[in-house]
Amino acid sequence: MMCYKIQDDLLLQKVVDETVILDPESGDYFSLDEIGSRMIELFKKNGSVKQAVKAMAEEYSASEADIERDMIALLDEMVQHGIVDKVES
Repeated sequence: MMCYKIQDDLLLQKVVDETVILDPESGDYFSLDEIGSRMIELFKKNGSVKQAVKAMAEEYSASEADIERDMIALLDEMVQHGIVDKVES
């Protein structure tokens, strides 16, 4: 099973309703809207997609399947930008 891991050396800063993620080594940054920010916050807190999805489903009126699809899409996009790694669990 594949899991996701946020890079350790990144700086995450919440600014109003968004989160800015900065790679201090390259200077690249990635910006998340309010929902994406909450997804990543819950992912970091819970340590797994499944637990983060469950927590989001309790907060928002959306199905776990929809939230999981959106969260995996976000994490896969972040993999493409080098912010998140896919790791074998």
